Amino acid sequence: MDHAWEFPSILWAATVVGVCALALWRGGPDEKLAAGGLLVGWTLTRTVYQFKGEQTEWGIAGVDLALLALLVYIALRSRRYWPLFAAGFHLLAVVTHLARGLDPRVGGWAYITAEIIWGYLLAITIGLGAWKARERQLAAETPAIADPGATRR
Repeated sequence: MDHAWEFPSILWAATVVGVCALALWRGGPDEKLAAGGLLVGWTLTRTVYQFKGEQTEWGIAGVDLALLALLVYIALRSRRYWPLFAAGFHLLAVVTHLARGLDPRVGGWAYITAEIIWGYLLAITIGLGAWKARERQLAAETPAIADPGATRR
């Protein structure tokens, strides 16, 4: 067994599970849907992962494309900004697959590293969205005290 890859795999698994737990605890419907998509995508990615960066991972690209469609759907119907960033980071992951497929000179290390970076940025974005969702919900439930000098109400 290659011990060099054990820690990153465990760290990513902990990140995905942590983001899902955070979304269940503090997130709204969009955050829960995005975290669920991330969890399903991670599970499917583990089943189709084959080449360890030696070739383009077209199976993972398909999974990533499906997750991108979900994130774009969330971004188009949400009033929040985090889904735009989540979809943008994941679009970069899909484009990275395409770049590797179109140009075999893109090295395996660069390919896998870019995918890892986009994945963590996606997870962090969903986690931040879930964290802030509770504050947004509480702010909506609390009656605002208008500033006496305010002209917009």
